[in-house]
Amino acid sequence: MSANRIWKKLLTVERVEIDQDTGVLVARVRPVARERGRCGVCRRPGRGYDQGRGRRRWRCLDAGTTQVFLEADLPRVACREHGVVTAAVPWARHGEGHTHAFDQQAAWMATECSKSAVAQLMRTSWRTVGAIVERFVADRDTGRDPTCRSRRRTLAWSR
Repeated sequence: MSANRIWKKLLTVERVEIDQDTGVLVARVRPVARERGRCGVCRRPGRGYDQGRGRRRWRCLDAGTTQVFLEADLPRVACREHGVVTAAVPWARHGEGHTHAFDQQAAWMATECSKSAVAQLMRTSWRTVGAIVERFVADRDTGRDPTCRSRRRTLAWSR
């Protein structure tokens, strides 16, 4: 499956622009209809609660030498199990400020380089790299595939 088809299944791009103040590329996006209104913790459909704190940004992989961010509205939903939480977005973990692709790249680089080198190459902090690695190790230890969006999928070798 091509990258374009994968992106089209997850999100709709509303507009792409260069932020004149910071020089970063900002893609204003929204989840496709079937991905909206889900609990950020368990990803089950929930009732809309309010608009939350407005638009948020997630760090994405760089486009050459330009930093890229995804920006979207992040409403809150009322989940039967978790109460009022921010809605899930298909491109990032709940409560994180970067995309799955950014996490995966940083985690893979950490297997080949030091955290300091990864932080410098990914243009992020040393602590962020450490947190990403810790999450990937915790996912591995619980048998969850950290590269899958779905919480229901587990690693084949952990069964």
